[in-house]
Amino acid sequence: MYQVIEKAAERLESILSLEIDTLRGRASEPLAELTTRKNHCLLELSRLSRSVASLGDRDPRIEDRLRLLQKALKENQRVLGLHVKASHEIGGVIAATIAAADSDGTYTTASVRRG
Repeated sequence: MYQVIEKAAERLESILSLEIDTLRGRASEPLAELTTRKNHCLLELSRLSRSVASLGDRDPRIEDRLRLLQKALKENQRVLGLHVKASHEIGGVIAATIAAADSDGTYTTASVRRG
């Protein structure tokens, strides 16, 4: 069972690494495709974890391997969080720019002072 989990973890870590590189601008993979592949790997690992749990025999190698995978997942989560935060900030700047361009100045503080 360890070898099956090891291979699944390696596949997921490879996808996580590629996604991180893409988010950092070091690679140019389609993020939607990476997300789909990552979700498939996570589903596979979820199913494997149920199989391991049903065996009842704890393998320390599996626990160690999953701890390493957890570190990779946390780094992926951190980088995704930065990407989402940056996207929100950019969206705010774009919204403010559109609002300023659409405004005719009727309700600005300068018109109130002149008023």
